[in-house]
Amino acid sequence: MFYALAGLSIVTRNAVLSIKLGSIGFHVFLSLGVFALVSSITRNRWLGVLGGAIAALSGMHFYMIAEFIKNLAGVALLTWGAWCAIRASANYEARWIAMSVGLVILALLSHVSMWGIGLASFALVLLAKCLISREQSKFLRLIVTFGVVFLMIFPTLLAFQKFVQLPPWLGSELLIQPRWPISLRSPVGKAEMVVLLLTAPTTLFLIVRHRSALPGNPFCHIVCAVGLWSLLINLNPFLNHDVTQLGIIGRLDHLMYLQVAIILPALIWLSLRINRKLAGLLLGMTFCFMAVSIAAPFPKGLQPWYLAERQQMIQALPEQRQQLGTNPLVIARHGDEFVVTWVLGIPAQQNFPTSSQGQSIYWLLRQVNPTILTPSTIVVMEEDNGSGLILMKHGDLTQWINTIDEKERNRLSSQNPHLKKYIEGPVVPMQISWQTGSFQPRPHKAPKYMVVS
Repeated sequence: MFYALAGLSIVTRNAVLSIKLGSIGFHVFLSLGVFALVSSITRNRWLGVLGGAIAALSGMHFYMIAEFIKNLAGVALLTWGAWCAIRASANYEARWIAMSVGLVILALLSHVSMWGIGLASFALVLLAKCLISREQSKFLRLIVTFGVVFLMIFPTLLAFQKFVQLPPWLGSELLIQPRWPISLRSPVGKAEMVVLLLTAPTTLFLIVRHRSALPGNPFCHIVCAVGLWSLLINLNPFLNHDVTQLGIIGRLDHLMYLQVAIILPALIWLSLRINRKLAGLLLGMTFCFMAVSIAAPFPKGLQPWYLAERQQMIQALPEQRQQLGTNPLVIARHGDEFVVTWVLGIPAQQNFPTSSQGQSIYWLLRQVNPTILTPSTIVVMEEDNGSGLILMKHGDLTQWINTIDEKERNRLSSQNPHLKKYIEGPVVPMQISWQTGSFQPRPHKAPKYMVVS
């Protein structure tokens, strides 16, 4: 994906424009892939058009375009890889097999999450084949059913066990007590969540109930796998859907609109064969869903206030460039580090380095109370609520943090995840103890877990 964006930047000579055009192009590519996939499994182009339209117009696609470009490219490649695999399964032509393998490899190289999504999708297709195959025994289907139930409650079993200490990033994704209703607690995609809550169990029931009357084509396997994914991930009450969109479950919840784009046309196709009155009701529900989804609020990155703040930040940062010296490194929160590098042409990152290599390290902090600033603080700009966006040298920060009270430190930590990660992370040269307001040396060691965002 980066090579594609780099090539586009050479043509446009504008990195920002290249990213925007690239993200839009990836989503058009994905929408066409959904059209091709739904058309193939239903053998109905109009249902394919409906699936492609849902993927293209759903309000959730803005999150993929604005926040998760690498994930977007990977999912698009996986979708086209699945379509080529369907073509390959029909005639076993070498070209379709090679194209399917090539697209899957490119998807795996696009983002690390595609490894999990790809392997899980393959496993769910195998489960679906065992669940609905007319050749399998009732005993095997019963085992598969219990296996699905076990997978649904597995997160709470994992969270409840005391034998293995879970890393913080995994423990925050799991719930011991179920939480209902899921759709009202999800931060994004409420319309998509409600539709999945109504259609995913219904689709699975109809496929299993009428499996003997359905043709033995990839339709049942793919649609059943998507329905199982919805039950085990998006509708699972033992997973924490309140986590930020950078969490594992949060990222997976952003793919709900693609599941709806496959399940809704598939359910209409099923109803045309089973109950035509249901098809009309589903079609009406589809248009209502699309209207609600399109009217959903934009993600934070596309909100007018956020864009105005970004513009103000871009205009204010160059005025502070000379105060940063000749070899600076800025530690900033996710998103801000890209702005710093693009505007000032200096390195910026989220994590504190284990070795400074002679660089002057500065922290870019948001929502800082102006009453607690020191004379050495570089004020970049005033924010809307009266707080300040500041740059502070690392040495000054280690002294300044002791002078503010615990309530203010906690608030500052919540607004600046990169600072919190530095303090609580497994590898930092110095750990700050906010309870005692002192600094404690910490041995340097390799991290036990590594999270790739």
